[in-house]
Amino acid sequence: MANSSFLSSLAGRRSLAVWAIALGIVLFVSANIIARSALVGARADLTSDKLFTLSPGTYKVLSQIDEPVTLRLYFSAALGKQLPALSKYATRVRDLLKEYVANSGGKIRLLEVDPVAFSDAEDEAVAAGLQGLPLDRTGEMVYFGLAGTNSTDESEVISFFSPDREAFLEYDLTKVIYRLANPERKVIGLMSWLPVRGFPGSMMARMSAMGQPWQMPTQLAQLFKVEDVSTEAAEIPASVDVLFVFHPAGISPRALYAVDQFLMRGGRALIFVDPLAEVAQQVPGPTGKFVDTSSSLKPIFDQWGLEYDPTKVAADMVAAYRVNAGNDSRPVPIAYPAWLRLDKSNAVGNDLITTEIDNMVMATAGALSMKAGTGMSFTPLVATSEQSMLLNAEELKGGRPDFEGIVRNFKPTGKRLVLAARISGPSKTSFPKGPPAVEEYMKDDPEGERKRRAENDELPRKKTDAEKRKEAEDIRARLAKSHRDQSAQPIHAVVVTDADMLQDRFWVQAQNLFGQTIAVPVSDNMNLTTNAIDNLTGSNELIGLRSRGVSRRPFTLVEDLTRKAELNLRAKERELQKRREETERKLAELQTPGRGPQQGAGAERTILSPAQVREINKFKAELLSIRKELRAVQLGLRKDIEELEGRLWLFNIGMIPLLVALAAIGLGLARMRRRRQRMETEARG
Repeated sequence: MANSSFLSSLAGRRSLAVWAIALGIVLFVSANIIARSALVGARADLTSDKLFTLSPGTYKVLSQIDEPVTLRLYFSAALGKQLPALSKYATRVRDLLKEYVANSGGKIRLLEVDPVAFSDAEDEAVAAGLQGLPLDRTGEMVYFGLAGTNSTDESEVISFFSPDREAFLEYDLTKVIYRLANPERKVIGLMSWLPVRGFPGSMMARMSAMGQPWQMPTQLAQLFKVEDVSTEAAEIPASVDVLFVFHPAGISPRALYAVDQFLMRGGRALIFVDPLAEVAQQVPGPTGKFVDTSSSLKPIFDQWGLEYDPTKVAADMVAAYRVNAGNDSRPVPIAYPAWLRLDKSNAVGNDLITTEIDNMVMATAGALSMKAGTGMSFTPLVATSEQSMLLNAEELKGGRPDFEGIVRNFKPTGKRLVLAARISGPSKTSFPKGPPAVEEYMKDDPEGERKRRAENDELPRKKTDAEKRKEAEDIRARLAKSHRDQSAQPIHAVVVTDADMLQDRFWVQAQNLFGQTIAVPVSDNMNLTTNAIDNLTGSNELIGLRSRGVSRRPFTLVEDLTRKAELNLRAKERELQKRREETERKLAELQTPGRGPQQGAGAERTILSPAQVREINKFKAELLSIRKELRAVQLGLRKDIEELEGRLWLFNIGMIPLLVALAAIGLGLARMRRRRQRMETEARG
């Protein structure tokens, strides 16, 4: 009877299982149909940096679009067949563009175009400015780019989507939309002695890469209208919204007055000074003369109460950049504290300018502070760690300073040094007596003359001294009439103490893709600059997402371990140095005339005394012992790093799959145990 009941129960369970499977299939299909129709584009972003989620800055840009924007995505199907990796990246680009469309409130229209060879679509792509790449020897060109237009026929183009810039994809796309939605660009006045524009057409340009234009003005021109302002300028053009003063070495009094009055009128400024601009040691300025390596705006800084010593360099042992203190054949890696690799810990506070900036490089930067009671607001943006001190800039010149001596004599002060700061508040003029003397305006402006000559394509007529004085008197009288003793509104300026950081080698790498040069940032140096200008112009939308793109993720555990071990190593070196100096002093005493048993007064000894031999042997033994200790420190450093890398390799490669496998086995065993217990219970019942 029990067996009959058990069989009947088993048959009932089988029937129930069949119905459950059928119902499960129906539910699965129904759920997929509902998800396909209702959850199109839905996704969960589990990455630490939320790389697949639109940033708040992008949402803000999309919400401020007033006129329709049309985006045309050109992707050659032939390219996808030949290069699957690009096809996969095209899917990523396409999906992200659909996110823009979905969140634009109908203001963005996306068109996908396949520019087949020799078709009208290919002609459109070429006319739009896209970069065609030869796929094979037949000459057939393929395209993968974006062309955007607005209602006023303004256009923006991404000539080719390089996978190398995938980390910057959202920034590049949002920048296109931002510029189409805001066609009126802010004007940036770039005032600099450094050859940021290169030496076009000169022997320097042909012979050296140092003569090539910097990427910095090119990057600025993507978002702003950049106008050059001479360091001899008598006044700043009224069209300038933000004045970018970049390493004002040797700035003339009349240009300094022009900067002062620009600020008094309510103009905003981004100021890069430098106690040791290393690039100035390598190439001459536009006039052919080498530029001073230090720069300052001393009269203006003094009026603000801003303290900055152009003869001192901020050094930080924690952020020290590793350089080669040896040569190519025998490299000697060493942490050079005057070159700084900065991360999030060096960003002070939560200022919008330093939002998400976590990787910057500064070379021989200065330090800022503010006197008390000036009435000006001083907000630090970037600072060193407490393991820092000031070095004499003069001792670091020449390109090959005493790296080991600097590290050996390093004595941290325990205080953080401010490398960049925001300055704001009411201010008086630095020129209470008005413009400089008339003679200052009679001086030639070679930079300005060269610019006018290029614009007019003709040589200006040489003026007489009387004409120069009359013109200078008119300029000074006009400036004196509009002179301001106090700022019309609070001053707004950002001051950074390093100009080298915007030289290409410190923030960008140029990569070649099918003959096309792609600029790939390797640090946040330019982001800090563009963030500051965005903020000074009131355009903050691009700040939060621009710095999401830095792909470098430093191995901080290994770097910290290396730095600590190296500090220990340098301590051993200092100990060795002291012992060596003491031994050399003793040897010098032994070698003093008249001290040896075989010498008479004033005679020179030609053989070593037993005392000298013992002392030298003692020194050699001591030197050998300390060298062994140094090797032990280096071996311990290498061992610790290898053990850490081994643990990480084991965790990432072996432990995670093992944990997943163990979890699956555990779940399987638990399920089997529950099933067996249920069947035993039913059998007993």
